[in-house]
This record gives sequence, structure tokens and C-alpha cells, in this order.
Amino acid sequence: MRYIVETVEDFFAKLDRMQQELAKFSQEIDDRSEKIPALLRNFEKAVFDSSENMKLSSKNAVDKAAQNSLANLRTSIESWRHKIEQDRKGREFIQKNEKYLVVMIFGAVKTGKSSLGNFFAGQKFLTAPFDNRYKHIAPPVFETEERGRNSGDVEKDENGNTWFSEGVTDTTGTIQYFTLSGLRWVDSPGTGAVEKDGDYKDMTKLVEEYLPYTDMCIFLMNSSEPGLQDDMRYMNELNKQGQEALIVITRSDKKEEDVDDEGNLISVTIPKTPENRKLQEDDCCKRVKKAYPNIDVEKFRAISISTLLAQEAIAENDDEKYKASNLDKLMQILGNKVSDNAIARKQENPRRLLNGFIEQILSDLGGINDDLNKMQEAVNKYKNGMKALANIIVSNVKREVRIEITRLSNDWNRQVNHGGKFDTTNVNKSISQVVQEKLNKEINRQMTEVIEDYEQQELPHVQANLEVGTLEKKTTTIKHIYTESYTVERDPDGIIETIRGWFGKKYRTIRTREHTEEETIDIGTNIDKFMEDLMPQVEQFSRDEATASLKMLENSYFHQQEQLVGKMRQEISHLEDKLNKLKV
Repeated sequence: MRYIVETVEDFFAKLDRMQQELAKFSQEIDDRSEKIPALLRNFEKAVFDSSENMKLSSKNAVDKAAQNSLANLRTSIESWRHKIEQDRKGREFIQKNEKYLVVMIFGAVKTGKSSLGNFFAGQKFLTAPFDNRYKHIAPPVFETEERGRNSGDVEKDENGNTWFSEGVTDTTGTIQYFTLSGLRWVDSPGTGAVEKDGDYKDMTKLVEEYLPYTDMCIFLMNSSEPGLQDDMRYMNELNKQGQEALIVITRSDKKEEDVDDEGNLISVTIPKTPENRKLQEDDCCKRVKKAYPNIDVEKFRAISISTLLAQEAIAENDDEKYKASNLDKLMQILGNKVSDNAIARKQENPRRLLNGFIEQILSDLGGINDDLNKMQEAVNKYKNGMKALANIIVSNVKREVRIEITRLSNDWNRQVNHGGKFDTTNVNKSISQVVQEKLNKEINRQMTEVIEDYEQQELPHVQANLEVGTLEKKTTTIKHIYTESYTVERDPDGIIETIRGWFGKKYRTIRTREHTEEETIDIGTNIDKFMEDLMPQVEQFSRDEATASLKMLENSYFHQQEQLVGKMRQEISHLEDKLNKLKV
């Protein structure tokens, strides 16, 4: 038995063993995936019901942050809806293919996907000049899973056998496959295919929809430009999903001139040197690793092949040329991979997809939480700014009140001078009006400097209850002391005066006494003492009222936004808990 035949027999032996294993297998799709849409619908309703009547400005940072959070959430929800629909289609695809190991071939246009598929379907083996396994099995049936354009379908040869269409342009426009024993080989449109008139879908998106639901991927790269940056991103996406892929560098051959037996100059196909092939394979893996450092290179082995050399080898029955094509190695690698733990691979796919979808949602929710933190930071910034206003407001109000009270005191003085005392009730009322007017004006003025779209609000009526004493006339009393002299009769002094006294002589003496008179003088009013007692109370009263008013505005102005933050965080937390419980 020749080498080519042995390679094919070994490949089919592994496929047959896998088919026997999968014949007893039944894919039980866990109903956990079906619970996710209901959870997301409930979450969406709870959040947007809370924000439905909110009037958000386009000016202040808090409302901008709220609008950004809601917009990002809507984007995430739209992405989840698309994923749910894709997941539904994917689970149907998985169930449809549960008896087969699904290997999807993808890559950029003109990388030889259809040619490689036809090779594994046995196109050249059926016409080979030697007997082989392909000649003893029913021809593979080619089927279309989903069409993206009305071209690039399958075609029949002159013998009536069906094959993938091949050509120099991006012919394939469908997801199509054939079945070979336990293997289902899925061909796909070229990623990066140019859009054509009449396309139903973007070719790249069509490929991306099916990649996650296959059991294994073979990624083709043209040897003339392996490892292109745009191609590498698929490696990263597969890696993030826990998928495994084999990188196949196609067209690893070159043309060389030779002379035939008759001496004619001919062109022959030869393989690229092993050194060149290894350089390309290593470079491809290095570039993937450099572009995506977290990628698991063990899951992305690269191999160089030449389908053209393999086709020529089969037609010429040339074992050495077949080995040089490396298709023997690709058959061995693929056979080993698909036959090893086939059932485990089939069981892993739904689990991986469910957990991957949940992780995507959790990641999106983490982003929404970041948005909410920015929103709360904006609220806190405004609040801190408002708190800092208290001292400014009090200082300004105190100055304005003093000026106004001084002006009013002139009127009060005149009234007091004409009527005595000034009613304390009227004083309190006047002061309350002054403080209320100045306080409201100053608070609103300062608020407009802090909040971009602030609209003046009517603050609660300020009612002062100040113990300011009584404003009244002020007088002083002046005392005048007078000394007066007067005479009084006195007793005789001595013998002579006594004898004279007997004959009627009167004696007198001069005495003095002090007399005090008081005079009340009007010296104005007690305005200085009145103001001295009043201003500390005005300051404290203004501070209390300013603090209370700012607190009220703080609570009312950002109440709806903070309510939304609280509601969204609560709903996110509940959703995260429920999603984590659905993981397997």
C-alpha cells in the first residue's frame, strides 16, 4: 500500500471512529440559555421605567453623564438582543450538527478555502490513477446552511459530482458544507470580501456569526502575505472564546523552470524550502503573539501546505510530492484533533458559549457601572461646590444686609425721634424681608455659577425670629448743685452775751446748704448698640438659612439623577447575581 493511500485510510479510520462515538451522542442544550432573555427584558424595563420621565439637560455634567449611561446601556441592550438572536440560531445549528464534529474553514479571500475543501471531499482522489477509500464511499452531499449572495455556490463537474465553486475572485457567498463520515466540513465566504450588489449580508459578519458554534476552526492564510493584521483579530476573538484553531498557510509553493524528457522548457511546481516554510510559520505565530500578548499560542499551531502540489501528486501517483505538499501532515493533525475526545468537544461548545455570553453581559454591566460612577462623581463635584458656597453667600449677605439695615436705621431714627420707641415686631419683619431678599438673590446668583443650566427657584419664605431688643430714644440726666447761705438765731456765747441777752439782745449766725437740680437731655437713639446686637444674629441666621437652602437645592436638583444611579446599581447587582448562578 502506497503512502498516499495509507494517509487517506488513516484519516478515514479516525473519522469513522468519531462517527461511531457521535452516533450515540445526544446534545442536551441546557435551558439556562433560555432564561437569559427574560432576565435582560426585566432589567431593561426596570431601568428605563425609572428614567422615562426624566428631563435631562444637555448642559450640566450630571445630566450629560446620565444621558451617556443610558445611551451606553441602550447600545449594550441592542448588542445583547443581537447576541440572543444569534445564540438562538447557533443553538439550532449545534443541535442540527450534534452527530458530527463541525470544522469551519475561514480566512481572507483568495486563500484557497474552496480548493482545500474540495480536496478533503475527494475531488482529485476520485480521478486518481490508484485505488483509495474515496472511491468506495458515497459522494459527499454538499448543502447550504445560509446564503449571503447569489453567487459562489456549489457546482457540478462533467461526471455529475458536486463541488465547491473555485475561482480567482471571492466566489463563495454562502455558509455551505459537506459531510465526510463523522466530519462536517464547513466552507465560508472570504473575510474582507468586497460587497456586491444583491448581497443579503456582509460576508465577514456572516462568517463571524457561525465561528462560535463550530467545534474547531481552520484559519487559512495566503503564503504571500501570512499573518495580516486584519486576519490576526480572528485569532484573538477565537482565543477569547476559548476556541481552538489551526493556522494553515496555503500556496506554500513556487514555480520553477525545468526541461522535460524531450528537452522542452517547462514550468514545474515545487515546494518552498523547509527553512522558508518554518520562517513563515514562526513569523506568523510571533506576529499573532505580539499583536495579542494574552493569546494561547499552543492553540494556534501553524502549518504550511500546497493544495496544488497535493493535487499534482495524486494525479502523478507521486508519494514524495504528496509529502512535500504537507497535506499528509494536515490530514494527520486534523484526524487526531477531531477524533480525540470528540464528545467532550461537542459538550464543551454550549457551555463555552453560555459562559461567554454571560461574561460579555457582565463586562458590559461593568462598563455601565463605570458610567454610573462618573455620574455620581459629577453629582458629588456639584455638591462639594455648593457646600463651598455657604461661606461666600454668608459673607455677601452679611455685607448687603448691613448696608440695607444702616439705610433703614435712618428712617427708624426719625420715627423714634418723633414717637419714642419703635415696635420690635416691625423691626423683625423688616429684617426678615431684607435677609430673605438678599439671601435668595445671592444663593441663585452663586448657583448659576456652579450649575450650568440652573433655573432660579423660589426658596421657602424666610421668617426671622431675632431677639434684637428695642430701638428707642437715648437720653442722659445732668445734675446741677447750688450752695445757699441763711441766718439762724443762736444762743448767747459767754457771760457778756448772756447778760445782754437778759436785756433782749438777739444773736444770729450764718449757715450754708447745697441744693441739687436734675436736667434730662435727648442724645439720639441706641442705634449703635442695636446694630452691635443685631449683626451677629443676622450672620448666624443667614448662615443657617443659606445652609438649609443649599441643602434643599442639592437634594432636589440632583434627586432624580441620584435615584437613577441607585436604581441602576440595584438592578445591575441583581442581574449580576442571577447571571453568575446560570454559569456552568
